[in-house]
Amino acid sequence: MEPSPGKFYRNAVRDIENAKKTREYGLDMMNHPNWFDASYISWLSYDSLNIELPDGYLHFAPIINWGRYRDENGRLMMPVSVRLNHAIADGFLVANVYRLLEKEMAVFSR
Repeated sequence: MEPSPGKFYRNAVRDIENAKKTREYGLDMMNHPNWFDASYISWLSYDSLNIELPDGYLHFAPIINWGRYRDENGRLMMPVSVRLNHAIADGFLVANVYRLLEKEMAVFSR
């Protein structure tokens, strides 16, 4: 069954409204074990981003960040950063993240 963009949007709006009612993180790890951190830094387009976490060597979930897109020599460019703990992933897996993103962006921009 094809996912419904309308259903996704309604659920996202509901989740946003529920999140505004509390200061709790609200992560349901039992029902969503494959979560990861993702954030958009809308204020800037960056060339490099480094995420340092206290006890970062114990943080195994990936962290994906992306920033504001910019025009660079007639091409739209968007910074994307991937942070993975080397204990659970190597460069091959990081490369796969970027390959998948590149593939999806090609489909999106057709």
